Amino acid sequence: MRAPTTWRRRRDEAGATAIIVAMFFAFIALPLGAASVDLARLYVELQRVQAAADAAATAGVTYMPDDFNAARARAIEVAEDNGFPNSGTSSVTVTAGEKPTQLKVTVSSTVKNAFARSFGIPQSTMARSALADFNGPAPMGSPCNSFANEPAGSAQLGPQTSQTKVPTYANCSNPQFWGAITGPETWKDQGSQYDARKCGSGEDGCSGSTNDEFDPRGFIYLIRVAPAGVGQSVNLQIYDPAYVETAADCSTGPVANISPSNNGNYPYATTDASDRYKNDNVNATMFCTGDSDNQGRRFGSEVPTITSFTVRSPVDNLNPYTAPALNPAQCTKQWPGYAYTSTTGPREKNLRNAGSGNALQEEVARVFHQWVNLCTFTPTQAGDYYLQVRSNVALPASYTLDSTGAVAGNANVYNQAGDNAAVLGNGTNQFAVRAVTGAAAGAISVAPWEKMRIFANADSANTQFNLVRVVPAAANKTLVITYFDVGEATGTTAGSVQILPPGDAKLGATAMTSIAGCQATGPTTGTLTNCKVNNVTSATNNGKLQTVRVPIPNTYTCQVSSTGGCWFRVAINFPGATVTDATTWTARIVGEPVRLIE
Repeated sequence: MRAPTTWRRRRDEAGATAIIVAMFFAFIALPLGAASVDLARLYVELQRVQAAADAAATAGVTYMPDDFNAARARAIEVAEDNGFPNSGTSSVTVTAGEKPTQLKVTVSSTVKNAFARSFGIPQSTMARSALADFNGPAPMGSPCNSFANEPAGSAQLGPQTSQTKVPTYANCSNPQFWGAITGPETWKDQGSQYDARKCGSGEDGCSGSTNDEFDPRGFIYLIRVAPAGVGQSVNLQIYDPAYVETAADCSTGPVANISPSNNGNYPYATTDASDRYKNDNVNATMFCTGDSDNQGRRFGSEVPTITSFTVRSPVDNLNPYTAPALNPAQCTKQWPGYAYTSTTGPREKNLRNAGSGNALQEEVARVFHQWVNLCTFTPTQAGDYYLQVRSNVALPASYTLDSTGAVAGNANVYNQAGDNAAVLGNGTNQFAVRAVTGAAAGAISVAPWEKMRIFANADSANTQFNLVRVVPAAANKTLVITYFDVGEATGTTAGSVQILPPGDAKLGATAMTSIAGCQATGPTTGTLTNCKVNNVTSATNNGKLQTVRVPIPNTYTCQVSSTGGCWFRVAINFPGATVTDATTWTARIVGEPVRLIE
């Protein structure tokens, strides 16, 4: 008779279990499940917020340290593109980091909870931050609105007075070099690391007679526009833009002695032809760029170099070769080259209109040793505009020269991605660049990008020039400097090349007066004292690449708020020598230009 009781007990226990299970699902399992759904959703949202902050910081930091407002605007724009506008249920906060090259972006998002709101939690807010740092692109050669020497303009073409504006901490006076580019058929040992197709013998970076480092795209100059330069007219001028062969020291220039009383016979130099045109070296005149046929090497005779210039607009990816051309009809020009000959063909001797025995060639006279207008434009945004200079683009099959002596608007100058092997120029063209503007000092600057081709023809050169701008983001990294084919000078005393710190640099609170720990590889190898390479001669450095690795201390800082601050310099000394030295320089910070710190 005990069985019914056992059955009832089991039935009661089963009922109790059901109640417990129901209570578990009602009060524990279901809320936990609901919370899990909300948590999974919040986790996905948190990942989206972090990705948006990372993207916004890396996009905006490329405007630092020069333009925080543009950096902030770009960061907010990119955050919105990733689904988080700076309004409504999301917000974007942008601040500068501890270093002026850093940008911090914080993105927050508020979402409604699906189940947790039943338990008094209607919404959840999450925020994530990203801190980015920016190294480049590093300008080279000049913190000012002019690059290379700046001779006076003539009374006819002007302006005669200097147009260089020097920002705080900068020194741009008398650098004693010119910008340069060679025709593609020049041999590499003419200092043509990237612009020559061919090698002679023994040059670094060659496979037989082929230059492995040849870059058909030419050279890029940054026309850097700070916020104060936006809306200010810029007249970009080139000094001596056409190749006109005179020999490196101008010894085959027009005439040895022009009497000042005969200046009036020269229509583009009526007041100073006796200085502007004389065939004398740079000690006698600062007008001599020294365009040279390199003794007819490669072909045994001169093939005039065609020099092409084009201006490109700013581009977010910082790749100037993808940047669109700026007003091509006006800002893309090619100057034909002019060979030296005493009897036939175009020649620089035809600069006068009376008494020379030769007819005036106005297309030569208006560009030879003159400042010539390339392009006038008004920047609409801060950032880098780009001047591309090339020597391997052919002139159109038929053309006329404009009032500046150039062929304007040839689309191949900016569209030709590779080489045109039919272009055979074998002379070196030296020039200078300046941006004539009413903007304040530091608002507009002109400087090579990544690689700098220069030519020095100042005897007994003992000069310093700006090499590269190194901002505080480079602290604890390595600056790698290379120079190719230094040492073309006569004399019995070897020269030297020394890397100097910025005059405004500090290590913590202490002024940085010298550089320790530099390592050299190349003709000179080993640790350098005071970062100085000695025993530089043509015999040891001709066609050779020298590398100097410069450690940037972790406490390095400089006056980055001015475009004239943070410039490492080079001191070159060839005592008692006649110098005709064409070289190529590069400088880079090891590591990615943009990096996320946190």
